[in-house]
Amino acid sequence: MGKDTTLKNLLKDSLLYPNKDKERLLSYLEKKLIQLGLPSKEIETILLNLEEKIEEYKSFQKQIPFSNIIQVIKEQEKQEAKDTTDMSLMVATPKEGLILEWDREKIVKALIAEADLPRREAEDIAFAVEEKILSSGAKIINVSLIRELVDNELFERGYRKKLHRQESLGIPVYDLNQIIFSKTKENANVNINNPEAVNLVIAETILKQYALKHIFSPEIVNAHLRGKIHLHDLGYPVRVYCSAHSLEYIKKYGLSLLNLSTSSSPPKHGMTLVGHLNTFLASMQAFYAGALGIGYINIFFAPLTQELDDKALKQLMQYLIFSCSQNAFSRGGQTLFIDFNVHLGVPSYLKDVPALGPKGKYMLKKPKDQIEYLDDVPRDENDKLIQPKRGRILTYGDFEKEAQRVLKVMMDIWRAGDRKGRPFPFPKMDLHLNQESFEDSNQLQLLRYACQIAAENGAPYFIFDRDEVTLSACCRLRTQVKDNYVINHPESMRFCGFQNVTVNLPQAAYRARGDIDKTIEEVEKMVELAMEAHLQKKSFIEKIMSKEGLPLWQVGKKAEDGRPYIDLNREDTSYIVGMIGLNECVKFLTGQELHESKESYNLGLKIISAMYLKAKELEKKYKLNLKLEESPAESASLRLAKIDLQEFPEEASKIVRGNKEKGEVYYTNSVHFAPDAPIDIISRIVGQGRFHTLIESGAITHVFLGEQAPSSESIFNLVQKTWEETQTAQLTISPEFTYCQDCHRLSRGYNR
Repeated sequence: MGKDTTLKNLLKDSLLYPNKDKERLLSYLEKKLIQLGLPSKEIETILLNLEEKIEEYKSFQKQIPFSNIIQVIKEQEKQEAKDTTDMSLMVATPKEGLILEWDREKIVKALIAEADLPRREAEDIAFAVEEKILSSGAKIINVSLIRELVDNELFERGYRKKLHRQESLGIPVYDLNQIIFSKTKENANVNINNPEAVNLVIAETILKQYALKHIFSPEIVNAHLRGKIHLHDLGYPVRVYCSAHSLEYIKKYGLSLLNLSTSSSPPKHGMTLVGHLNTFLASMQAFYAGALGIGYINIFFAPLTQELDDKALKQLMQYLIFSCSQNAFSRGGQTLFIDFNVHLGVPSYLKDVPALGPKGKYMLKKPKDQIEYLDDVPRDENDKLIQPKRGRILTYGDFEKEAQRVLKVMMDIWRAGDRKGRPFPFPKMDLHLNQESFEDSNQLQLLRYACQIAAENGAPYFIFDRDEVTLSACCRLRTQVKDNYVINHPESMRFCGFQNVTVNLPQAAYRARGDIDKTIEEVEKMVELAMEAHLQKKSFIEKIMSKEGLPLWQVGKKAEDGRPYIDLNREDTSYIVGMIGLNECVKFLTGQELHESKESYNLGLKIISAMYLKAKELEKKYKLNLKLEESPAESASLRLAKIDLQEFPEEASKIVRGNKEKGEVYYTNSVHFAPDAPIDIISRIVGQGRFHTLIESGAITHVFLGEQAPSSESIFNLVQKTWEETQTAQLTISPEFTYCQDCHRLSRGYNR
């Protein structure tokens, strides 16, 4: 190649390089000449000639423009988080300053910062990437392609660990099209495909990748991917699991949340309280992956409804239930999973607690029935209310009849269903029972009415409070309230279910090759692994709730009552370990299902007892509230069964339930007997109930009626017998319905 031709080509190439820095341009050209294999003296001569001619080319176009200017900055340890607004907006216009000039030094700096490479190696990689871009002839290139070229260069040079820190997370175009044009079935609460549902699946897909790569250790990730355990809500790594909240918090403090541009005073009227509650729940949805429960809702509404006549009260409760059943504006456009905890009377532990009335004030009833509103009330050294010598400070016990009137109206609405008679899936009716429910005439009357509703549409979930103060949420999750402070100050009564990690019991038996003792050892190891998964996510969540500007700051900072809304070390936060497929586990070990022999049933109790004891051991070791729960097994049951068919085809093919040819396979939920087990209802309730004392964070027995239509009296007798003769924690009656899309009628049974 002649000298003139070489100069011409190099100068042409140099137009694509940022020539505002003469030294950098000459360095670039020198490397190009070295690659041509020219003698060093000739290179020196060429560079001198080029240096003289650089000024001639200043008027030429300078850079490679970017069509998508996204400055991707990954947070490093001990480094302040950067503002990611531009990254989220993906701003790119032809205006000056938005299309950046090509600058190899940016690659160098990124490799030093993100991959921790020495400068010399970073420069060499950046030059190699630049060469590929220039040789391609591309005039426009975006950052994502540059990053892929850098990643490829790192991979070829053996920098796999560096690549891990440098990598991008994303979705192939094919998968994105699948997400847009078909509805995922992973979440049954997302009723239809919609733009918000598309956003949800995209976000979950990427966040699942992030969680598996950056939150959990390789050991935890491997256990999840191989089906040893199941990490629930993996697509929500920046949230906690589920919760219960207090209406009194809203009544006392009003609404003042960081996501709201305005704040509201404590409500004076019931209608305002409903509005506040809906806004509060919609806001809280952003911080939790699961259910939102509200405790004692009929009792806490009572001080704001006693002046309403029956018609106005019905209208108010219709507004409450309908609005909470139709709050479907986030998390994929799904209806909020809401639990209303209702009580047949005022529990003894609340009867002497001062009640909050209009505007969040306490109420002093004077001798002539005049009400004086108080900001605070006198209490003794045990935090108990001190009544004045004149008048009476009203307590929740004073509103028991009103709370029962509110409950009756709410039950009327749950019984009637929506405008077409369909039962409300949400808010759930979590009806709490204790011994007084069967002895007090007013409570008994309401209980019988609830049994009538259960016989008709299955709305009530019967929650048995056996010498406990409990709050319920989600499908079966509940917690015991042991802190006397929150009982005396119910505005602070709340709880958090942090995360649910489920143990795959059948696979533990497969890995143990059918040996019972080794199976129990495997199960215990998985409980330890679940605890480790909790600790790893806890470490991550603590970071993102620790200061202003981070995602969970709203619930990590001190709330209006002076306590963090979520405290990961407080006893009202539960770390949950679930289980799936006990029935199939014992079948593999003994050849019989739970209901088929005393041997298999007792083995099931032994396995769950081992889980319980291991959880207690870890609870004591880490000083965290670690509890067992019957896992909500919707997608996990399918996923784990499918994985086991791949990992253990010989063993699992004999055990999994469902249709293997169609891939519609599953394991039986938690510790339940098989749904088609040929046993009577009482045997199922008694048998499953014996597990409930070991499963402290939530267990439930479903009574599937099919097309049967038992009388309300039969349901009442069943509920009473369950209370008196079993250890069942929760019971629900599940009839079968058909809803006609043409005539919009609901009929009992399965009709096609």
